[in-house]
Amino acid sequence: MNRLLSSSTSARSGLSEALDAAARCESAGPSRIEEITESRRTQLSAARSLTVSALTDGAQLKDALVTALDASYQADRAFLAWARKLAASGCPGAVREHRDYLRGLDWSRAAQEAKARFARSWRPIAETYDLTAWKADQI
Repeated sequence: MNRLLSSSTSARSGLSEALDAAARCESAGPSRIEEITESRRTQLSAARSLTVSALTDGAQLKDALVTALDASYQADRAFLAWARKLAASGCPGAVREHRDYLRGLDWSRAAQEAKARFARSWRPIAETYDLTAWKADQI
């Protein structure tokens, strides 16, 4: 689980830059968002297949992580749809008022709340096993 959380941090770190690039109509924006979305899908799949029976309340912890990663994945998918449509239309008008972008923001808020719940549950385990006590904004 700790390795999965570490990989989640790297996927998350480039999203803001990719969204900004897409908003500026730079071709790297959509392709970078696509890479991030694929990475998040892989992480979600890995989270779903985790074996957590050795952890106290492992099933609840796993469910919290899956919920957080799924919301992040849904946000990434919405942002990718926005970026692709934006690029295809030549970036007209208020680019951040598009419904897919706004849907991505909604999913991002849901993901952040789910990540905060997960982080609170993870902290005691991290302390017990001397692992990284991930914070919501690092996942």
